[in-house]
Amino acid sequence: MDAISRYLDLVDEIRQRDPSQREGQAHYNALRMGWPHLEAQVVGTDRDCYSSDRALPAFLTWVEQVLTNNERHPNTP
Repeated sequence: MDAISRYLDLVDEIRQRDPSQREGQAHYNALRMGWPHLEAQVVGTDRDCYSSDRALPAFLTWVEQVLTNNERHPNTP
């Protein structure tokens, strides 16, 4: 299973466990749980979808790039 699929599975799990979470919160929490070393690159930026769902498109674009790159270079934090 690739990183994007694992990420999306985590989002689904989070939304099922806590349906009260906004979509942006669930996506942010999936990244935090699966790839905690990337969290600092999101907090307080225009990608911070935990604070606002409006940031979700920028966050998802960034996640796709980072996780794809992480698969190609797994030892790069």
